[in-house]
Amino acid sequence: MITVKAPAVYVHEANILEQSGSRIAQLGQHVLIIAGETALEAVKPYLLPSLEEHKIKFHVQLFHGEVTTGQIDTFTQQAFDLDVDLIIGVGGGKVLDLSKAVAEQAQLPIVTVPTIAATCAAWSALTVLYDEQGQSAGYRPLRRSPNLVLADSHILASAPRRYLAAGIGDTLVKWHEFAVNLSGNATSLTLRNSVSTAKLALDILEAHAIDVYESTDTTGSTPQFRDVADAIIVLAGLVGSISDGSLHAAIAHGLHDSLTKLPETHASLHGEKVAFGLFTQWILEGKAGDELHELLTLLHKLNLPITLAELGIQQQPQEAAARIATGLQLREGSAAHLSFGVSTAQVTEAILQADRIGQAFIESSNSIESNGSITKFTESVESNENNSYTKEVSSL
Repeated sequence: MITVKAPAVYVHEANILEQSGSRIAQLGQHVLIIAGETALEAVKPYLLPSLEEHKIKFHVQLFHGEVTTGQIDTFTQQAFDLDVDLIIGVGGGKVLDLSKAVAEQAQLPIVTVPTIAATCAAWSALTVLYDEQGQSAGYRPLRRSPNLVLADSHILASAPRRYLAAGIGDTLVKWHEFAVNLSGNATSLTLRNSVSTAKLALDILEAHAIDVYESTDTTGSTPQFRDVADAIIVLAGLVGSISDGSLHAAIAHGLHDSLTKLPETHASLHGEKVAFGLFTQWILEGKAGDELHELLTLLHKLNLPITLAELGIQQQPQEAAARIATGLQLREGSAAHLSFGVSTAQVTEAILQADRIGQAFIESSNSIESNGSITKFTESVESNENNSYTKEVSSL
């Protein structure tokens, strides 16, 4: 059985929130807006007057903290107490994930308004759960995607570039994470669809990501920005929109979840952790030095982490790597689809090797600026290529 979950309507236009009331009025007349504080300030001059113009009654509730089952229950009860008929989520991934879960629990329609292009949360039929300490607590699949997604390109382009970089990192991962599963699961139509969609996103990002990230334009009016933002929200969302229940090993996202168990990484964004997870996956795959250099150049230009220190892990890298590897959990049986091993020992060594190569890359980049030397990076990669990452059955 194949299931498809995607938003009924996705609109990505400059200043769309100024005309949002007419679309929202078709879904409800009494609204609970769940928003982050900064996100609310960004949309307030546009969204709220449009709601008032269309005589839509609304209540605003700010969200702080983590997306826990307790928070979902609390906001759901507020929706019941206020007797609203629509939920609007405004903000980044956590606010949108919370809002989607509240809407589903309250059996209400949902509008998502992303204010940063950092994940595909505005699109997906999924809520990522955490505990009160910010540690990953699993996932809550939702019955449907949002009814309406309103992406205002001006607001997205005006957000701090760090969020855009994180979104690029999260989306870059999709193709690499899905494609490695084809060797053992090539008959899955949905997996092949996900790989093809992720490849389109990858092509867009390879062509435009750096230029868009480095641009000072805050209007979001260029075709390149629109393509990049749509790759992050739409294409990355589409990768997970079609499912047949088949297994795939999501290594980079699994490493992200494990990294959340380390308090020192909590200042890092989702896409930043996932980017380091991709780098680690490439070590496990035994990628050649020129491929690693290309990936590291891209990540480094986007200020995405390529060392443990850049993730906030400043001390005892050996112990931290072991903890991260031990915490990696892949869906049972999914590792069998991979052509490389993912045992705890292999993942631990891959994390440490990634950290060493990342450090060498940064040192070499600094050296190139002064004398053109890339010796440290070359030596570090040669050391990696001498390591043997053979396929073995893993208990993960």
